[in-house]
Amino acid sequence: MASLFERQFQNTRPLTGARVGIREELSDLITNVDAKETPITSMAKRGAKPGNTTFRWQVDRHPEPSVELGILDGKDVDPFSPSTNPDFKQYTLGYRTEVENNIHLFRRSVHVSNLTQDILNIAGIKDELSRQLAKATIDLKRSMEVTFSSDIMPALDDGTTPYRTRCLTSWIKKDKAIATTNQDKYGTQNQTIWPIDPNFVTPESSIVGTGVAVTELNENTVQDVMTSVYEQTGQFKNHEAVVGTKLKRQFTELVYTTRAPSGPSSSTGIRSTRDAASDTISASVDYFEGDFGKLALVPSQFLHAGVNPYTIIETVASSVSSFKLYDGHTATESNRVKALTSDGNTSGTITVSSSNIDAKKAAVLAAAGNALTADNLVITAASSSAADRDAAAALAKYRANLHLENAKCKGFIIPWDMLEVRYGGNIAQVRELTENGGGPRRMMEAMAALLVHSPLTFGMFDYKANNA
Repeated sequence: MASLFERQFQNTRPLTGARVGIREELSDLITNVDAKETPITSMAKRGAKPGNTTFRWQVDRHPEPSVELGILDGKDVDPFSPSTNPDFKQYTLGYRTEVENNIHLFRRSVHVSNLTQDILNIAGIKDELSRQLAKATIDLKRSMEVTFSSDIMPALDDGTTPYRTRCLTSWIKKDKAIATTNQDKYGTQNQTIWPIDPNFVTPESSIVGTGVAVTELNENTVQDVMTSVYEQTGQFKNHEAVVGTKLKRQFTELVYTTRAPSGPSSSTGIRSTRDAASDTISASVDYFEGDFGKLALVPSQFLHAGVNPYTIIETVASSVSSFKLYDGHTATESNRVKALTSDGNTSGTITVSSSNIDAKKAAVLAAAGNALTADNLVITAASSSAADRDAAAALAKYRANLHLENAKCKGFIIPWDMLEVRYGGNIAQVRELTENGGGPRRMMEAMAALLVHSPLTFGMFDYKANNA
């Protein structure tokens, strides 16, 4: 008599012999741990719908006080010729001005085939089109967060360049705020824009760390930027700073550890300031309290803050691939990325093979903080093999990612009552596109603009990574 055992139904791949008919159990659980927050777009006020593609508002300030030597008793004010009479003050010209910004369009589109939508039985998904739209919503919101923290300047739609809103770094950094034309890594806009009046740009004293490694952050620099913000507002109050992850870590290092002095009889090290009697190690700083208020630290992974994106261009000569990096979106020799003095290059060239890729990555990483050379960087494959080509491409991406560490060292002091995101219509509107037989298509579009009531009240941590 034949016997039937479970092992005869083992569902191997490919199916062989009598091992057929057993159903596969696939859980409906889909795990996604990516739940990063977007503090700028979430915490900024939702402003009114813009009345036009370009909109303006007024900013005002008070005159600086002066020492008064008094007025003679009985002295009259001459009511005639007030325009030339110093007794009459004028509090509009020189104190009040207009600023402007433009709308900015964000768009995502999704397409699901008929078989995918109507026939395919996907574990954990009842409606694949709805899931695609949900993910597109998150993608759009995160892109808005990165864009709004960048140094994009306003641009008008001229048929080539689309409308662009002035973003946070361009509100704060003076070289962007007062510029009259936009010619940078995002392309050239030939139209004239309305710059910010120099009297209303963020003071340079409210920006710390420019061109300096994040490890140079210290209590004095934090006190300096908070002092400068106070000098603009005259209000002793708490502030919030949206900070990158490396800057947040540096705040913790600032408070909980100090470097021991070095000398002939002592070595440099770390001296702990934690309570040895405590059974808990607390190594987190969420607030910095200084002479002019308390600063709450709000971490973010979506800061851009003027960090130039790297464009990687591959060229092939005699079947051997080489990769060049460009600082920005345009690929011109003037913005080629320079080599570092100790990243394993000769005359700017790093030759990479599949066997030495790890060593080359280590050499590039070890070059942290070294000066740039006069040579443009070229990453070349050791041979025409696909493996060496992939190794060179991987090192180019690795080098670019080291540069993007700069964004993690940035931070903004934001008075939330002075920041608005103005949306056109709904925050994100879904439109049904024409379906010609290939399955349903949808487009999600958001029209938004960033409105800074007055840049004077903002501050910025403009540090960079050690290995940039």
